[in-house]
Amino acid sequence: MSWAFVLIIIFFLLVFIYAMWRGSRLPKCFPNNFLINDENYKEIVICCGDSITHGRIGYDWVSKLEDEDKSRIYINAGINGDLAWNLYQRIEEIINCNPDIITILIGTNDAMGSQSKKLGNDYIKMKKLPQRPSIDWYQENYDLIISKLMNDTNSKIYLVTLPWIGEKEDDKIIDIVKNHNTVIEKLAKKHKLEVIPFFDKIDKIINANISQELKHQLAYKYMINYKRLLRIMRAIVLHYIFGFTWNKIGNKYILRTLCDFIHLNENGGLLLKDLIQVHLNSK
Repeated sequence: MSWAFVLIIIFFLLVFIYAMWRGSRLPKCFPNNFLINDENYKEIVICCGDSITHGRIGYDWVSKLEDEDKSRIYINAGINGDLAWNLYQRIEEIINCNPDIITILIGTNDAMGSQSKKLGNDYIKMKKLPQRPSIDWYQENYDLIISKLMNDTNSKIYLVTLPWIGEKEDDKIIDIVKNHNTVIEKLAKKHKLEVIPFFDKIDKIINANISQELKHQLAYKYMINYKRLLRIMRAIVLHYIFGFTWNKIGNKYILRTLCDFIHLNENGGLLLKDLIQVHLNSK
């Protein structure tokens, strides 16, 4: 094996590692690096969630909110891969920021992890879970999150319904997402909180101006095998190394709101940003 070939392999390996690092960096304003300033009278908004909120894989809608609204401080409390249980484990960091407003968008990984035993076991290893994900466990942890925040803060809390996973309406995963959204709506009713209907707004975009027959022909499927991770890695490399937009990355699969069947493209991210902004401005 020639040295030139070895160097080429090392180069591409370093490029890949760099892209993965870019896709996993913490947000610039994260609960652990936020310093409360008594002289700052701006409202503090904390956006809690997983990678969809984290914004390193897919569109960073929290940073867009921050750029457009200088009247508030926005803290990004999203972490790649988190389930409701993981969010509850770091709830004190969120409370310590003394937030005025909290948005919660958590459950996509709970939904995916509950789809098969193998995926559930993968999440146990990856996120150090005490058990396999299930919808009952999701409800239990989400309820704990809400109760803790309501007891220990005076924040206005918004619950955001989960986005689609893939855009094929008859996929099994969509029913799983809907069931998790039913949990969100049930908890919102229990705690008298407002729900931001993200799933329904995406539904309108996906089903707009397209016949059922054409939609069936065009829609690629969300995969639970190795292709799921390959699509995520593809999106990260294309965005951070080649400068593709998230919309362009999703175009290969004819996705309207997602870039890799899980994470938001610009269309989906801006939709979520606008929904949250409207609720913040009308509170």
